[in-house]
Amino acid sequence: MEFRVDRQTLADAVAWAARTLPARPALPVLAGMLIEVTEQGELTLAGFDYEVSARAREDAGVAEPGRALVPGRLLADIVRNLPPHPVEVHMKGSEVVVRCGPAEFGLLTLPVEDYP
Repeated sequence: MEFRVDRQTLADAVAWAARTLPARPALPVLAGMLIEVTEQGELTLAGFDYEVSARAREDAGVAEPGRALVPGRLLADIVRNLPPHPVEVHMKGSEVVVRCGPAEFGLLTLPVEDYP
């Protein structure tokens, strides 16, 4: 998975999807935000708590399609505080790397196959 998107676009989409993430999830996987990117250039971010779900779809420059599950609240905090530059996101082993200007963060992934 590898894509590039405007910081504000990503921040708005992550904030929307994070609204449904529980503060104290019954299962660790429910704290995750699902990131999906397609060959057609569509980025989807999703949050779910078994009662309510939220999905945000945006256009992105996709270099490699894929999906990953990352800690949603952490991703929201990171993206909200990034500098005003385009954001590059890619998989590196079991991490999702978020790069924006001089800032770079690695988020350990959760098992995407466990996501409901």
